[in-house]
Amino acid sequence: MSIHLFKKIGVQFLCMSIYCFTIIVVAQDQDATVQVDIPAFEKSLEEKSFDQLLDAFYASKELDSTKAATIIGYLKRHFLNSKDENEVAGTYLTIATWQQKNDSLKLAMANLDIAIAKATKLNNKNLLYQAYNKKASYWFVNGENEKALDNFLPALEFAEQTNNLNRQIATSNNIILINIQAKNNLGAVALYLDNLKKIESSNNQAFKNTKLRIYQGLTKAYINLDKYEDAALYCNLGLEMSKQINSIAFQGYFRVFLGEIASNNGRYKEAHDLFNKAEELINKAGGDKIMDIFLKLYVGKTYALENKHKEAIDELLKGEQLLEGNDVSFLSIQELYVNLAKSYLALDNIQESTKYFEKAHDIYAKNEKARAIINSRITQVTYSKFKKQIDALQKKSEQTKYIYAIGITFLFFVIIGLILYNKKQQRKNKNLFNDLMLQLEEKRQQEKLRQQKLQQEKETSNLKETISEKREAIEEDVAQTETKVQLTEIDSKDAAILKKLTEFEQKEQFLSKESTLVEVAKKIHTNTTYLSKVINTHKEKSFTAYITDLRVDYAIERLSHDRKFRSFTIGAIAQEIGFKRSESFSKAFKVKTGLYPSYFIKEVEKQ
Repeated sequence: MSIHLFKKIGVQFLCMSIYCFTIIVVAQDQDATVQVDIPAFEKSLEEKSFDQLLDAFYASKELDSTKAATIIGYLKRHFLNSKDENEVAGTYLTIATWQQKNDSLKLAMANLDIAIAKATKLNNKNLLYQAYNKKASYWFVNGENEKALDNFLPALEFAEQTNNLNRQIATSNNIILINIQAKNNLGAVALYLDNLKKIESSNNQAFKNTKLRIYQGLTKAYINLDKYEDAALYCNLGLEMSKQINSIAFQGYFRVFLGEIASNNGRYKEAHDLFNKAEELINKAGGDKIMDIFLKLYVGKTYALENKHKEAIDELLKGEQLLEGNDVSFLSIQELYVNLAKSYLALDNIQESTKYFEKAHDIYAKNEKARAIINSRITQVTYSKFKKQIDALQKKSEQTKYIYAIGITFLFFVIIGLILYNKKQQRKNKNLFNDLMLQLEEKRQQEKLRQQKLQQEKETSNLKETISEKREAIEEDVAQTETKVQLTEIDSKDAAILKKLTEFEQKEQFLSKESTLVEVAKKIHTNTTYLSKVINTHKEKSFTAYITDLRVDYAIERLSHDRKFRSFTIGAIAQEIGFKRSESFSKAFKVKTGLYPSYFIKEVEKQ
């Protein structure tokens, strides 16, 4: 079973923790139902207009479920048969909101369909936006990304038609979240930053919740890209804003992200503390069934990184139970099964490990199909928007029709060009990977022949002293072949330095972060100037390039055979082999091999 199927992009979208926070109203406090005089309260409803009843419902929906239920009952009795079709459509919309809150998704969707049908006849764009947006949000919260996208797109159109910037940005942000799940994290970052710019230029205080969601999305996208400094920046901005507006739920969500960042950077105690605090805050805000699942996943992953696989399995199994009990599906949720499989494998439980790898494989196949559909739909929508803009311009001026035709043609060729370029790049990367694996195999064969030669010398030699001498001679021959330097052409001082460098390489001392020119010179008892000169002359590269190449070669070799090493994040791998930053490692790997380490790992997993 190939593990590559279950790695995240980047990510790692995903694996994802913000997919359940997209409904327009976010609960900030726990349900605080109090004793209510129902008859008196219902009597007071008679004095209210339809719009006032809706305002009262949404005001009490999170804070007082008894009042909210009473209002819903009143609306059903008095407005489902109203002569005003707008009130009828609005009533179905409000009933659906209440049903979704009480986990009656099927009923909620049925009532939203009725509201959409009635609002369509009325051409009520405001109601149509609300109905499509709610329907999309409910699908999205349950992980049904294709269905969510099919409803977010018309919602965005109605938001644009009503010139409501707040709705446009909020709906756009939700579509971007689906983009993240489709692994387009760079595109998501660009769109989020564009929306953030629009909000800040408007200086409208009504955008606070929308701004928080942008901070959420930026945080997750940057985590998926292994850019933890950028992720922490927007996460802390979001945490500070959520404190200012006293949003307990958002405070919990942002602490979840900080915990994920801490875990990915090896700060496991800090991660556990943040996850515990996040869970406490989310429960205080009324609970979140989806976040419960992701918290189990993150806590389990952190235990696994600590090699506490029994604890990891306990948490992940709880997450599996919650997942199956709530009947939700996310494109990133297969990571839960992958981590279960890995932890069982670490404990030598092959049967359970195989079971969960197969489970993850089935989900992965389904998710890849879903991602392909989502990407296709987003591409179609983008193209459609371009075409609509061009068509609108054509109506304004017939004289410019040729220019617009050229624009459409140009756009078409750009899209085709991008597709062809992408395919070409994929073939190129595949060839580079195959060449790299061939080189690795050749190096291993050379090492095998060297070991066989040493063994033959041992068997045919009668004296241990002679064996030692011949082994040293063989090793010196190999070292001379690899460095392409003949001893006869090197003076004795250079030869001594090169011999010590060979020992330095064999002991893998280059993996230390302290392998600077000064420190290495000290180790081999020379000065920096002479060491630099020897490396430049005989290795034909600078000291920095020499160390970097050794580290990258080590990474390639180890990643090709060490499954556990491949399961590390790019940042963790970089730290392990002496790089201070994941970006530096990725860049060096790309320069030497033409591939990014994430691609190399994915392809090795296929082998």
